[in-house]
Amino acid sequence: MIRITVPGRPVPKGRPRLGVRGKKAFVYTPERTKAYEEAVGWHARAAVQGDALDCPVAVVIDLYLYGKQRIDVDNCAKSILDGMNKIVYTDDNQVVDLRVRKLRVKNRRQERAEIEIREAGSDGKAG
Repeated sequence: MIRITVPGRPVPKGRPRLGVRGKKAFVYTPERTKAYEEAVGWHARAAVQGDALDCPVAVVIDLYLYGKQRIDVDNCAKSILDGMNKIVYTDDNQVVDLRVRKLRVKNRRQERAEIEIREAGSDGKAG
């Protein structure tokens, strides 16, 4: 099992943006999303021993949030899963079991994402 903690408020995956440079249009990931995915990657690298997993995986994500501000757990999961690509697993399409919980904390400094990754059994559940 791999355990990763990413301190700070979890950042939902932002919608791709359309930019224009000269006469060429291009799509890009918002900077805030990109920075969070990179932070997830750095914390994942610190937790992973060896090569990325190349098998089905089960992922549990606990989002610890302060205040009443609304946040979509599915978009937070997407930014976290994308941040772990090629570090924890070869590709996030290997995730066959995903559980995400939103939990409240009493202090903004306690905000974080806690992630557990396990090899999934043949039934797709954590083994």
